[in-house]
Amino acid sequence: MENQYFNEALHSFVQDFAYGGAIRHLVDLGYDTDKIIKEYHYPLSRDTIDKMVRDHLKNKESRK
Repeated sequence: MENQYFNEALHSFVQDFAYGGAIRHLVDLGYDTDKIIKEYHYPLSRDTIDKMVRDHLKNKESRK
């Protein structure tokens, strides 16, 4: 169980490190999940990209 938790956390960290910054930047430019998927072919699932978009928007809103 510990190994599975660690592997999931590591996987999330690597995805965020590799793609998170670019996705957050695109969201700041007005892109939504559909446009990111259409114009950029990141090897991430729709759910993963959508979660990054939602989390970023939520964090931006909470900082106001």
